[in-house]
Amino acid sequence: RWARWRPSRRDISCLPARLAPPASPIQRVPMLELGPGALVRHVFDSKVIAGLLYGMPHPRPGGEPPFQDAMFDPGLALLDENVVSVTDAAQDSLVNVFLLEKDGVRPEQSAYLTRQLERARVRLDWLERRYQGKRTLAPGRLAYADVVVMTLLGWIRFRKRLDLAPWSALLAMESAHAARPSIASTTPR
Repeated sequence: RWARWRPSRRDISCLPARLAPPASPIQRVPMLELGPGALVRHVFDSKVIAGLLYGMPHPRPGGEPPFQDAMFDPGLALLDENVVSVTDAAQDSLVNVFLLEKDGVRPEQSAYLTRQLERARVRLDWLERRYQGKRTLAPGRLAYADVVVMTLLGWIRFRKRLDLAPWSALLAMESAHAARPSIASTTPR
């Protein structure tokens, strides 16, 4: 295979060094290895990886509604991009809180962390308004932006970051796709 996902070195520290992939300089997963003949051997950002994968010939995943053919719908590209950007910003804020809490700093002790939590809530409020009454951002198809939002919700739940109850439209959108095999098989547990 010419392309495969590889976790960071930290995630596979039990492997002998000769089997471990190089660590990602941005120290995040996922990381895509393109193979020894590729001009660029490793790709480190999930949005760039998704763009590459959307550009490759691939079988259509099952499920309803069908996946959008392109990463961003030409007619909705700015909305798709905004949803992805706002979702990424919410994730960044919550990751900052998560990492500093692991170092023993609680939001009650830090104005910075309190602001980060508020920023995440404001961003979730913005997303909530976009998904009000919708199963997907674009009518009749599941978009990359929808998957990004569901990934954030799964991470929030898995890491116990926030009570998601205030964002009922987001939860309804997520619930509408929960049984889809490609979603169910990749949900964090």
